Amino acid sequence: MSVVVVTDASAAIAPARIEELGIHVLPLHVLSADGEFIDHGTGYSAERFVKEGVTTSGPSAGEVREVLEAAVARAGGDGVVVITMSSHLSSTYSTAVAQAALLDAGITVIDSRSIDMAMGFGVLEAARLAAAGADSETIAGAAQQVLDSSDGFFCVAKLDHLRAGGRVSALAALLGGALQIVPVLRLADGRIVSEKKTRTVTRARDQLAALAAQHIGDRPARIAVHHVEAPEAAAKVAEQVRAEFPQIAELVVGPFGGTIAAHLGPGAVGVAVAIALPEQ
Repeated sequence: MSVVVVTDASAAIAPARIEELGIHVLPLHVLSADGEFIDHGTGYSAERFVKEGVTTSGPSAGEVREVLEAAVARAGGDGVVVITMSSHLSSTYSTAVAQAALLDAGITVIDSRSIDMAMGFGVLEAARLAAAGADSETIAGAAQQVLDSSDGFFCVAKLDHLRAGGRVSALAALLGGALQIVPVLRLADGRIVSEKKTRTVTRARDQLAALAAQHIGDRPARIAVHHVEAPEAAAKVAEQVRAEFPQIAELVVGPFGGTIAAHLGPGAVGVAVAIALPEQ
């Protein structure tokens, strides 16, 4: 037996890696006029997730309990480490904490204060150490170190989806449209804030790699480039990342998780970065 790692569907980790590392996933919910769809972190349908009027919600207490019970059973007493998206953006963390307390089975719950691979790199570090036989305290400590180092910068083609989901104010969205300002956004301490203002989406995208490089400095880094229905733009940003990061240890290019994509809308591109810890 070994420690089992649990995360939620917003982590944007490729399904093949989820399966390979035995990571358990808490589902998230996407609601639209067409019905409710469950995001298991295995990809999404743009027709269902990325359109006007879509809202999201965290897992129910029953869903969290079911996933945690399965993780506890698989761990066989070795412990479970749960890493969730920012508690400022979702109820997933608080629900996981409550259910972990009820189960009382050696479950550690960590608020990543982040999303996508800015969280996912911490999850992957935890899963790698779990596979190597580390104990839950070592795993949680290493994951927290990666999460503390992580950052994410992103831009959207329109602020409408973020405004509809309550992630930015209506005034900010109105000004963005009226003044043709395209902000580069950042997840700071678990909340979405404006990091820099530009005049076009292209200019905003061109800032992403440089901002990530300023954050990480010369430390070895793991980097992800995410997008919502914008693979060509993501490929261009990935090339800029390669130029900015000679010390890159890993580069992942792929879509945002479905629930996050629903809030960002088509055309969004982002860069997530975290330190690469030495292998133990």
